[in-house]
Amino acid sequence: MEEVNLRDVSEAAPDRLRSKAVYRSSEVVGPEKLSKLGIKSIVDLRETKHSSIRDDQDAKDRQRILGFISKISRTALTWATQRANAEAEPCKRCSRRIRDETGEQIKVYHAGIMQPRAKGAVFWLMPTRVKLKAIGGMLKGRGPKAVVQPAVANPEEMGYSGFYAAILSHGKPRVAIALRILMMEENFPVVIHCTHGKDRTGVIIMLLLLLCNVPTEAIEEDYAQSEGHLNHAKNKPDPDMHLETSFMRSSNITKSSPKTMAKTIQHLVDQYGSPENYIREIGISDEEISVLRKKLCKEGQRPTKSTAVNYDDADRGAHFDEHE
Repeated sequence: MEEVNLRDVSEAAPDRLRSKAVYRSSEVVGPEKLSKLGIKSIVDLRETKHSSIRDDQDAKDRQRILGFISKISRTALTWATQRANAEAEPCKRCSRRIRDETGEQIKVYHAGIMQPRAKGAVFWLMPTRVKLKAIGGMLKGRGPKAVVQPAVANPEEMGYSGFYAAILSHGKPRVAIALRILMMEENFPVVIHCTHGKDRTGVIIMLLLLLCNVPTEAIEEDYAQSEGHLNHAKNKPDPDMHLETSFMRSSNITKSSPKTMAKTIQHLVDQYGSPENYIREIGISDEEISVLRKKLCKEGQRPTKSTAVNYDDADRGAHFDEHE
């Protein structure tokens, strides 16, 4: 199996970041590669039917409470689920499967970013005609994904910068969980992945690199590399590849322009003031930010605050065309 979009995050700024600590990837990573890299944990940002999220409440009590809330309001149920005081535990089922495949003790964490609230926000931001088309498909028994995914990729309808802004705004609880997994030394080296290793993974990696004071141009370039890796995989189909082939056929789906990441960083600064402010808003303390930097940065390269973001110029985004 040929891995897809797998690379060491430290390549974005080798002078600042610990090498062989954090890897980013698509979902296509073979067991031999995991063993060769000495991976200790996997952070899966996709949505799964089972969860490795542990709540502080007893599971049965929580189900009874949420069941009561659901009788009051479905919206309240979704809010309560998103806001639950949760932390991540390794998924026993998936960790056992990886152990059987590799012979290694590798922990698998699920931190699906696109929970119902985030999905609902993305759908609501779609043009009316896209929403109507998706609803029409659902009435005929088809899922909305085939309509929504191309619209997310289309700058005329949403574009990836709009999608990433929605992740930042509506995926906060799961973003916090993903970051907290990286505070535990025993989880390194770690692979962070989603389906393509570009979108959900790209947002998490962006936050990590900003916290480590990596220059924005380097973050944009790191994000942009995904397009080449994904197109290479698209043009060399692998019988073992599990990537959704309908997505891989579209150049819009694999596109990762530096401008998209620049717009996302600009949105982060406009909305929250700084990367640290956003991280604090999702519930991460200053002490935890320091722990993250210690895990990710080389000795002598650990900033006390992010200074790499230099988007104060109001005209910074003026040169961006409307097509990302």
